[in-house]
Amino acid sequence: MNEVRVIPVQGIPEIKTDDNLAEITFEVLKKNKVTIEKNDIFVVTQKIVSKSEGMERDLSKFNLEELLQSESKKIIRKRGDLVIAKTNHGFICANAGIDKSNVRKNTALLLPEDPNKSANKFQKRFESLANVPIAVIISDTFGRAWRKGQVNFAIGSSGINPIDSYIGKFDSFDNELNATEIAVIDELASAAELVMKKTIDIPIAIIRGVDYENSKLTANELIRDDNEDFFL
Repeated sequence: MNEVRVIPVQGIPEIKTDDNLAEITFEVLKKNKVTIEKNDIFVVTQKIVSKSEGMERDLSKFNLEELLQSESKKIIRKRGDLVIAKTNHGFICANAGIDKSNVRKNTALLLPEDPNKSANKFQKRFESLANVPIAVIISDTFGRAWRKGQVNFAIGSSGINPIDSYIGKFDSFDNELNATEIAVIDELASAAELVMKKTIDIPIAIIRGVDYENSKLTANELIRDDNEDFFL
C-alpha cells in the first residue's frame, strides 16, 4: 500500500471569467517550485470552475427563485428557505447547487454546465504544459441525508475510473462480494477538503500516491437512476 499525500496549491489568484485554470495552476506551481509527478490527481473546487466559465449571476438582474427553477430538474423537498433539488446534471443537493458564499455581494454562483467537460479541459491543457499524465476531479460541498455536516463530493472527473468495483472478488474470509463498489472520486474529493478548508484561499489540491485506473468514464457513473433509488 502506497503512502498518499494531499498537497494544497497555494497562491491561486482570484479567478475571473475566461481565466484558464490549467495555465494559472501550472504557473503557480512553477513559481512555488512544486514538482508535478506522473498520475497526480488535481482536485479543483467547483467555485473557481464556475467563475472561470462565467456562471456568476447578478441578483439585481436575476431572480433567485427563477434561477432555482432553471437549474433544477425536480424539486424534491422544501422547508422554509431551504430547497432540496435534483439539478439538471442529476445531482441532489441544497438549492440546486446555487451558492452565495465566497462571491461578490448580491451575486450567486451556479454550477458549471458540464463539470466533466470542465475536468477534461483542465486535464488536457495541463498535460500539454507539464508533459505528464494527470487526472482531474471537480469537487463541490454537499450535505448528506441522515448525517450532519457537509462533505466534498465529485461532480466532474476526467482521466480516472470513478468507481472501484469489488463485485465478484473475495474478501479475506473467502466470501464473494456481490455489491461493494467504492466511489473513489468522492473519497478523493473529501480528502482534498482537509487541506482546502472554507476559511483559507486554497481552491486546488494535489493528491499523490493513489494507484488508480485511467478511464474515459466520468463522474456521471456515480449518479443513480431514479428507478434504482429507494428514496425518491
